[in-house]
Amino acid sequence: MLSALILINTSCSSSDSNEQVPIEETKAVGEFIDDWSFRVFPKLGDNFDLAEFKIWVPEDASNLRAILILSNHANGGSFGWLSLDEWRSYARTEKLALMAINVETTTADGFYTNASGGSGDALIKALDTITYKNNLTDINKLPFLMKGYSAGGVFSYYFSDFKPERIIAFVNIRGGAIGLTADPNNNTPGLMLLGENDAVSRNQNMGGVVLSKRDKGGAFSYAIEPDVDHFGNLGPSWELTRAFFSVALDKRLTPGSNTLNIIPENTGWLGNNATKEIFAFGDYPNPTKNASWLIDESFALKWKAYQAN
Repeated sequence: MLSALILINTSCSSSDSNEQVPIEETKAVGEFIDDWSFRVFPKLGDNFDLAEFKIWVPEDASNLRAILILSNHANGGSFGWLSLDEWRSYARTEKLALMAINVETTTADGFYTNASGGSGDALIKALDTITYKNNLTDINKLPFLMKGYSAGGVFSYYFSDFKPERIIAFVNIRGGAIGLTADPNNNTPGLMLLGENDAVSRNQNMGGVVLSKRDKGGAFSYAIEPDVDHFGNLGPSWELTRAFFSVALDKRLTPGSNTLNIIPENTGWLGNNATKEIFAFGDYPNPTKNASWLIDESFALKWKAYQAN
């Protein structure tokens, strides 16, 4: 069994691998729930007790551009979101595969939201294994969009630190249990969506991370949805997320390549977090490090509208 685990870690964890995964090695790393769902077994030291992943692919799977990862609250799965028309329609329009996760930690130590603690590798292993089984080996090389709510948002943020070269953009919706990461994800467009009536500590953490990243020119922003607490309706946040991702796809991807473009900071717009006024980068009248970085003018207008009372 030990030798099988070693083999699977070398042949299946890399997104650039195109070799068929032998059946005995698949059993060593996990098991299929169905043709499109895979459960990864935790190894000693992994930060999860349960890790299940499910993929949905549009009817036309040619020329897909990215994989959109959907993550829900703490110890709560997002498999049901794959069936929602709003995400399937968006995936068809933007040429995306969808991936949902159901990851749980039952102990207090090493919570799964830290993607570098094992949960991130589990996602990549599941992606590789499912795509091999379904003869879609090009999909496992695609970059990611990551959207998460609460703990799922925390996971999305930390995954951008774990694999910054694979993340087109991420959105963290009301996931406040975050700290400052290292610099490699500074150029990854990141959007933090806060609820006005959410816990003060959550909002302070999320806003603080954005301003710390902005101090180094990071492509980060936050927006506060009025009159919403932690458990409020996610509809407006999902709508803004899709608008953000659509622009990020166009700016970060070059047709025929999975290498991500860096968006020059001065080509974006800036939003005043206090007044909600928006400006082209060169027209901002105050220190730019204190403003939310907005990916373009069209998104800046939606960022402002999202926060209107």
